[in-house]
Amino acid sequence: MRKFIDNFEEYALLLLFPLMVAVVFTATLARYFNLFPMFWGEEVARYIMVFMAYIGAGLAMKKGAHVGVSFFTDMFGGVKARLFLEALRLSVILLFCGMILYYYRGIIVHQIFMGQTTPALFIPMWIPYSAVPLGMLLVALRAFQAFRETAAAIRASEVK
Repeated sequence: MRKFIDNFEEYALLLLFPLMVAVVFTATLARYFNLFPMFWGEEVARYIMVFMAYIGAGLAMKKGAHVGVSFFTDMFGGVKARLFLEALRLSVILLFCGMILYYYRGIIVHQIFMGQTTPALFIPMWIPYSAVPLGMLLVALRAFQAFRETAAAIRASEVK
């Protein structure tokens, strides 16, 4: 179970990307050869792409692929100063994710009460909107994990 949680983003993207390609390919062939109407293909592909973008943000945070400027923190030689700056960085990330989650909660609750559905699939609109909170939760979780690893590496560099 731990392996699944640690690699959730990879597994989700491994499932979603081929699914999106298959939907777009099938919809394109169906339209080109006038086989059958696939009016929902574009909408499914769009929602899959949105989920992939937000899940990918969590993966990028996990892999350390987000833009980060370590030049400033590397100027400080003290372990305590570097730990403080890393904690400050984590705090900013968590604050951002928390704000997005707080405000997006209102949007999703509004969508649930409105009962709006998607144009082609007729699923509740809050389901596609839930990609944003999912992505922010993943980013926050992976940022906290990255902070733990970075803090351990900084402490280990002090011992040397």
